[in-house]
Amino acid sequence: MEPISIIALSAAIGGGAGKFAEKAWDSGEKWLKTFFKDHNELVQQKANENSLDFLSELAQRIKKLEDQNKVSADKIIESQNQPDFTILLQKAIITASQTDNKEKHVLLATLVTERLTSSSESIFTLTSKMACDTISYLTVNQIKILGFLANAKYIRPNLPPIQNLPINIFHEFVENWITSRLTPYHDLTFRSLDFKHLESLSCLRIDELVYCKFDHLFNRGNLKVDFTKIKNRQLYTELKTIWDNSEFESSGLTTLGQLIGIIASDNLSKTYTDIGSWK
Repeated sequence: MEPISIIALSAAIGGGAGKFAEKAWDSGEKWLKTFFKDHNELVQQKANENSLDFLSELAQRIKKLEDQNKVSADKIIESQNQPDFTILLQKAIITASQTDNKEKHVLLATLVTERLTSSSESIFTLTSKMACDTISYLTVNQIKILGFLANAKYIRPNLPPIQNLPINIFHEFVENWITSRLTPYHDLTFRSLDFKHLESLSCLRIDELVYCKFDHLFNRGNLKVDFTKIKNRQLYTELKTIWDNSEFESSGLTTLGQLIGIIASDNLSKTYTDIGSWK
């Protein structure tokens, strides 16, 4: 996307999101010139193209937020006058400039968009800046590992009240949730080195004395999932094999790993996880 296209995009989107995109590129272009000042012209051109692709994704997401009345046009425009927010935006643009990977651009755009509905001193705000930096050091597959772990250990099915909940209803509800949330991971690949790398980036911690069996992950109190009755036996077998033959069962995510994993998972499964408690 050429710089002139960001102006066209801004005009097409309109409202606060359109003005946001135009101002973001005005600042981003300056940040990129400084960051890549000692690199050749082709590198600088590619970095600009990557950043503009990210800003296009970001503008579309902010427009959706604005249309849903979750944030006002005034707040969107004013956000770029706040030092804390512009630092996050700068980190996201610099990270996006280094890759043409669409998945990473989506994750970065999600972080910046969600920041618009978060308070300045929240866990989300503090962690999102770390996440923008960390994404540049992760492979797409390592991001997927975080997504799988986030679903398995931290994102819970939004069950009806479990008091007097019939076991067959509980089982059906959880099975449908597993199918919708975990199918993208049925062919997940990994190495021990991936877990070590994620641990070195403070995304997860491995405790070899703590084990969590796959069959116990989704139990709730006295309600137990009977995987012998699951309809999608192939999916269950694939997921359990992944779990049992890796460091997953002894790994726990930090807040940084959780945040990256949650937004990665939502992108893969086309769902939305409410992280209001983080904001």
